[in-house]
Amino acid sequence: MSEAWIYGEQRGDSTSRLLAELGFSPHRVAANGTLRPPEGDSRAPALAVVLASGLKHASCEELCARLSADEDLREVPLLVALGSAGLVEGIGISEGHELLVEPFSTQELQARIARARRAVTGTDHGDVVRVGSLEMNLATYQVAIDGRPVDFAYMEYELLKFLATHPRRVFSREALLNRVWGYDYYGGARTVDVHVRRVRAKLGCEHAARIKTVRSVGYRWEDT
Repeated sequence: MSEAWIYGEQRGDSTSRLLAELGFSPHRVAANGTLRPPEGDSRAPALAVVLASGLKHASCEELCARLSADEDLREVPLLVALGSAGLVEGIGISEGHELLVEPFSTQELQARIARARRAVTGTDHGDVVRVGSLEMNLATYQVAIDGRPVDFAYMEYELLKFLATHPRRVFSREALLNRVWGYDYYGGARTVDVHVRRVRAKLGCEHAARIKTVRSVGYRWEDT
């Protein structure tokens, strides 16, 4: 289940309920402390939601700025839920992040999440990523080449998905460990190299070379 980190307080917690209906696992995060929940999966979440109705205007804007500036969270789709339409003006959030005015429906929340995700990553959770004869269904975790299913272990798939949805960007081994394996993972850079070799082997001759090794830095995915 995809994680959603929620910042701020909301009476009745209706946002958490709507997120759960959409298949997210909500985690509450203290808005004035760390940007990460004290427990649970330490990898970057699939979504961040700021409940502005429980925050002062300045605190909300500061929190949004912190989330946008965090190296490990800046590509996480961000939604800001406002208590009234009058609060929309003046809230400073990065381009591509979404503002909603409470109360909102499950359908509106789903549409805004999809739009925010497309803005920051170029893909929606339900999208199918196609590169030549390679096809990745992000909703079903299935990979196929020339229509033939290819089985990947969980972390192999997560590595392939991350690289394929962030094409033409170079990621160091340390960055990949943080973004794919999680902040609390204590394995070394060799873990990344081993998984890259396994993914390349399963991609075969046609697609293995899409994972480029950038000498002394890390890896880059080429989709052309």
